[in-house]
Amino acid sequence: MVTVLLSGGLGNQMFQYAAAKALATRLNTSLRIDLYTFTKKTQATVRPYELDIFNIVNLPERSTLKGKLITKARPFIQKHRTFFQKFGILTDTYAILYQPVFESITGNITMSGYFQNEKYFKDIVKVLRNDFTFKSPLIDDNLKVSDKIRSSQSVAIHIRRGDYLSQNSQSNFITLDKAYYEKAIRLAINQIKNPEFFVFSEDFEWIKENLNFENYPVTFIDWNKGKNSYIDMQLMSLCKHNIIANSSFSWWAAWLNNNQDKVVIAPGHWFQDEKKNILLDDFYPDGWKKI
Repeated sequence: MVTVLLSGGLGNQMFQYAAAKALATRLNTSLRIDLYTFTKKTQATVRPYELDIFNIVNLPERSTLKGKLITKARPFIQKHRTFFQKFGILTDTYAILYQPVFESITGNITMSGYFQNEKYFKDIVKVLRNDFTFKSPLIDDNLKVSDKIRSSQSVAIHIRRGDYLSQNSQSNFITLDKAYYEKAIRLAINQIKNPEFFVFSEDFEWIKENLNFENYPVTFIDWNKGKNSYIDMQLMSLCKHNIIANSSFSWWAAWLNNNQDKVVIAPGHWFQDEKKNILLDDFYPDGWKKI
């Protein structure tokens, strides 16, 4: 059996599930998710379990004592990861750094980490595209916007500021600035004929004060809140092209975009730590444009 300790927001949960699903498939065994981290008190942003928005079937869920122990001992386990791999505990290093040991590890495995690299699940892409279909059909304003998205050269722009402005996030992630988005918009205009922009964010005041869309049509999507926030990913994935933030949420929206001719523009700086930014070339799928 493969067990994955889920944590983080929707995008992180998708990376964790995808890697665990790939490992379970290779080992021809079952997959289970451990929800312990969603029950513990934390100083980080509180995240709910969200994979139930997708059409994933036969996915047992429970919170276990083993999950609790691994979570609490994670810093120690990471320092001695090679030793603990012998006992079926697989942790990551940098979240976006692929670990080749993933290809050879066997037995009953418990995974703890984010495993944010397409190489982990490149062999089951078709399975994941089926698993990551959304259960609920779009309605009301979202349905109207989806019609506009489907009928235009739609470009999704994800601008994440809110929680990235907190002290906790600023120690790890950069907050993408006006220069990145203006360069990305200019690139989209140059490469896409008659683009129409669909902007997803929680800080539209900053957007309207700082960004210039050069008289191209723009639609601001600001109504999907709380438990409906995932619908932004659903809509972004329907757009023909994507400008993503340094966010696993918009990474997955672009990945789920099925347009064969899609233009995906991604930031060349994601983290405060430049050693991690060097890894971005391996983190982005082939064809994505890093600026």
